[in-house]
Amino acid sequence: MKKYPTSTYELKISPQYRNMKQILDQYPKIVEYGVEAIERAGVVAKKQSIRGGTDGSRLSFMGLPCPNIFAGEHAFHSKQEWVSVQDMEKAVQTIINIACIWEERGEF
Repeated sequence: MKKYPTSTYELKISPQYRNMKQILDQYPKIVEYGVEAIERAGVVAKKQSIRGGTDGSRLSFMGLPCPNIFAGEHAFHSKQEWVSVQDMEKAVQTIINIACIWEERGEF
């Protein structure tokens, strides 16, 4: 700007991807039930931070808490990305288990 005194600029900062943990911490049962559902499907649940989940982040901040759960993919967003039928079946079992757990606990 010093070199070109007649130039201008505009800086606009807007949230695009916020950390859904801020919302999920307010609803611990959601993550607890998700872990239980994964384990009922016979998969070892690992709670860890990941990148991605932009849809879940957006929905969480709109009032629908959405943790990321596995869907079976490997090598995300690479030329080698793939998923097996067996892993997709475990993901489907997990989703069914989530619905069953909420129904069993009588909470909606």
